[in-house]
Amino acid sequence: MEFPAPMGLLDFLRSRVAQRRPRAAGLLAGLRARVPGGSAAGLLPPPSEAAAEAERRLGDRFAAELHAYGAREPAGLGRRIAALLAAAARKRPDELEEALGGLQPWELPALLESLEARGDLPRSALVATARLLAERTGSWEVLAAAIGLVGLAPAPEDLPLFETAARSTALAGVCAMSAEPLGPEVLLRLARRAEGIGRAMALERLGLATADDPQALAPLAAEALRLAGTIEDPAARAYAAVPLLELADAAALLADDPALADPIAACLEAAARGGWNGGPGPGLGRLPGATKAAELILAGDLPEEVRRRCARAVLAAHPMPAGPVRKAAQTLLDASA
Repeated sequence: MEFPAPMGLLDFLRSRVAQRRPRAAGLLAGLRARVPGGSAAGLLPPPSEAAAEAERRLGDRFAAELHAYGAREPAGLGRRIAALLAAAARKRPDELEEALGGLQPWELPALLESLEARGDLPRSALVATARLLAERTGSWEVLAAAIGLVGLAPAPEDLPLFETAARSTALAGVCAMSAEPLGPEVLLRLARRAEGIGRAMALERLGLATADDPQALAPLAAEALRLAGTIEDPAARAYAAVPLLELADAAALLADDPALADPIAACLEAAARGGWNGGPGPGLGRLPGATKAAELILAGDLPEEVRRRCARAVLAAHPMPAGPVRKAAQTLLDASA
């Protein structure tokens, strides 16, 4: 009886290489293929409605969880961080992907905060490995996490990554969070490329980034408000509207360009859904900057329909703004009834 010759180690390794399937293109490559031509924002639709719905749902969930009350600390944070650091030390994106498995995008802030607190953080190695992982992963959650890790030390070379991924509603919020150290102009660039809830997340981050220095927002405020006004869903628009209305100098903006009354009115309509009405934000009655903007529009020589929209927003708010603005809103609507 004859037995086959034993397989040598080299033959065994060659056979394994021959059987290995080529790696599928990463998710980021698919997003690049969906970038529309010209200056259009967002992405071309994915191949199926189910894929489109999953992408939208992830973006909505990220926004909702990020604004939910209470911290979102992922379970097993210490073990996960140890695995991340080991993968970074070896610069192994496959190990980094395994270490990030199961991490949800809204758990990223807690992870990043813990990493930032470490004095021994190998920041450059971790960011370099995350950049490699962003190009190869096929998972929305892992891509979001990789982008979040890049935000530990973002560089101008990361702008193409942020600008492409921000076109997806599922990733725009993470991109804005990671790109914030690059400055408010970069956040506005991301808002131009994003749409819907993604645009709202980028504009909200722009407002938060300039909260301590409103002068940094001043040259960007007009375009930021116009972009906010294009967000169709009022609940999503509210995320952008609240910080922009509070920080922008409405009087100066309207004096320079009265046409801004229309997007400001759209932002007021969105902000009015907050507070006791149940939508995002504290409510129009608790926003002095928004109340001042409403007062200016109601008293201004502006299109009647814009003024009526503003008046309806004031009276629909709960809590309702107090003082002259409430009376002006009621007077206007009574006169046009």
